[in-house]
Amino acid sequence: MNSHLSDSQKDQILKDFIQLAQNDSQLKDEIKSSRNQDELIALAEERGFHFDSLTLLRKWSEHTDFSQPTWMGWFSD
Repeated sequence: MNSHLSDSQKDQILKDFIQLAQNDSQLKDEIKSSRNQDELIALAEERGFHFDSLTLLRKWSEHTDFSQPTWMGWFSD
């Protein structure tokens, strides 16, 4: 995969993906219905955004509600 990318590059790719999702209600719905990180990563890759589960874990650590998957904290609604 894209192991040649640095953590900060993958973090930026994830931020860009979240930004896209915030402006695309269909994508947002698909993200919210992802049952696991593999589904979420596949969804991102379909759109050309390549990051890994460690990137999601780093993003997750920014949230305080650990009872839900990372991506539930991406959207305020």
